[in-house]
Amino acid sequence: MTVRTRTPEGSARGTDEGTVPAEPRFERVDLDRYVVIDGAPIGYVEVVPPVIVCYSGHPYPRAVEIAQVHDFHRAVQVVVDHADSRRRPMISA
Repeated sequence: MTVRTRTPEGSARGTDEGTVPAEPRFERVDLDRYVVIDGAPIGYVEVVPPVIVCYSGHPYPRAVEIAQVHDFHRAVQVVVDHADSRRRPMISA
């Protein structure tokens, strides 16, 4: 028996999965510290209740605090966004 299922219009069928952005990776490196990885280590997130501290740079002793937020995944994204902004070429006038 063959079952055919109609695909509703506007579905994701036929889209390239490579265009979906991957979530940033993070790895626990200490009791309350995580390294944020985007191909290579780009920064750290440290849980210091009630906030989560975001650091840019690697290794940890040379990292610079860039923000404090209340959501872990937002903290990881802040580190990634900061690294992306530093990677963009500067346009001179």
